Amino acid sequence: MLTQTLQEMVSNLRSECGHSLNVAQGTNAVATLQYLLRRTQEELWTAFVWPELQLRVDCPLTPGTYLYGYDIRMQFDMIREAWAANGSSSRWSRVDYGISEDKRTPGTLTNTSQGDPVQFWESETSAAGAAQFRVWPTPQTSGWLRMRGNRGLKTLVANGDSSTLDATCIILFAAAEQLARAKADDAQGKMQKAQRHLGKLLGNQVNAKNKISTMGSMAPRLVTSR
Repeated sequence: MLTQTLQEMVSNLRSECGHSLNVAQGTNAVATLQYLLRRTQEELWTAFVWPELQLRVDCPLTPGTYLYGYDIRMQFDMIREAWAANGSSSRWSRVDYGISEDKRTPGTLTNTSQGDPVQFWESETSAAGAAQFRVWPTPQTSGWLRMRGNRGLKTLVANGDSSTLDATCIILFAAAEQLARAKADDAQGKMQKAQRHLGKLLGNQVNAKNKISTMGSMAPRLVTSR
């Protein structure tokens, strides 16, 4: 992915929108354009599993324990998939997100069942306010829960900060939004160009990477063939 500094991205966004590149004329709009670029990158990061940013973290599962703290390397908003395996087994099974109420014992809210491997996981907050996650059923033997997702975003606030994702992709989606607000004739064409560029970045696996995070805001619209 081709990254750029925030200052470069603001200048290129102005060009894509057909605005003047005269610094004196665009001073008042800088903060707005910076926010738009930052938010667009966050939405794209949330919406897709990016091959270049892929990260896996294995969390050990303990017999009789169904509540766990997050690994510092993989917080909730970074997770896109979860897989489980028993002991030293190399056979991993998909763990779906969401634990329904019928899987919690009335009165105690403990898990209703024990078994291996775990089948579901869900984020919840402890009584002390700490972020943690629950697995179901409660493990009977030692095992692993593998979290797979995106590496975190770098800061994109100062002019010298560089984007984490491909700068062209961010700029094109931001430009399409700006042009749509202005009801410009080329807004749809710019959106199509952004979608094509995104498709190329994600490659042949794009259809497997269009999951929207349950914690994220709505991502830029991507139209793909199925």
